[in-house]
Amino acid sequence: MDNTVLYIGGAVATAVGTVAWWTFRSIHGRVEANEKDLAAFKLHCAETYVTSSALEKAIDRFSESINAVFDKLNRIDEKLDRKVDKP
Repeated sequence: MDNTVLYIGGAVATAVGTVAWWTFRSIHGRVEANEKDLAAFKLHCAETYVTSSALEKAIDRFSESINAVFDKLNRIDEKLDRKVDKP
């Protein structure tokens, strides 16, 4: 009787250990896969997206271009106003 309990207890302990080991390896594999995916995404972001300083420079250049267009339109408007005032 004592040996039967030991055999059953050993078998249960082995089964629980096997399930725990399989679960640990499965979770560990998923974590490694997620870490690789995250690293690939970080690299993609670094290659693709613009830094804030580059974006600020581009916005400043665009703003200067828009201001130049409005200055030119104001000069044209002033010339037209002066031309209309002449008899």
